[in-house]
Amino acid sequence: MAASYLTLVASLPYLPPFERAERSPITRLRLEQRLHILEADDARQLAKAEALVSWRMSLAKPKTDTEMVQRYRAVLREISHPALREFIEFRMDQQTILAGLRQRNAGLDPSCLTGIAGASRWAGFIASHWDDPDFKLAKIYPWIPEARSFLEANDAQALDRLLMDIIWRRLSRMAESNSFGFEAVFAFVFKWDILQAWLARDASNAKSRFQDLIKEVKNVS
Repeated sequence: MAASYLTLVASLPYLPPFERAERSPITRLRLEQRLHILEADDARQLAKAEALVSWRMSLAKPKTDTEMVQRYRAVLREISHPALREFIEFRMDQQTILAGLRQRNAGLDPSCLTGIAGASRWAGFIASHWDDPDFKLAKIYPWIPEARSFLEANDAQALDRLLMDIIWRRLSRMAESNSFGFEAVFAFVFKWDILQAWLARDASNAKSRFQDLIKEVKNVS
């Protein structure tokens, strides 16, 4: 039976939609203190997943496609929680599709995807449908045409907003599937990561976030 984290989930603050947030309702330090309640295996799996697919990867980005695929496969071997595996696979699928769009937009041919063939079920499919504007995947991923248009317009902020929103909504659905289970916990963590990444774009918030962090450190007992 899956662990119930009612106390942990109840202790987490409300996360406002990332686009409308002026500040984070909780620092990473405080969040880590809450996460100490996690069972050891859940904490280990969450740490592995964060290092691989969080918006602001805590580990250095892989230097090569081969290294990235090896890391992905190694992490998946250690992730036994079905919903967390599903989320990791979703993120890797999204990143693979985006890589295809970027590479094609840069004028490359489908051979550029050879190195990441093991990171997503769609790599070979994308290569086979390289000449289709949306790789014949728009029915499965309706966001592809919009992402493509942002890429073609070099609108990085709009593209990030779109991708973040897709992930945010998926995490919300996962959390709702088990409101006081591990799903709700890891959904919060990854949504918090998205919110932090979005806030980091706004230089006007940098000083207040730094001051909040200093206050948190001073208040640690």
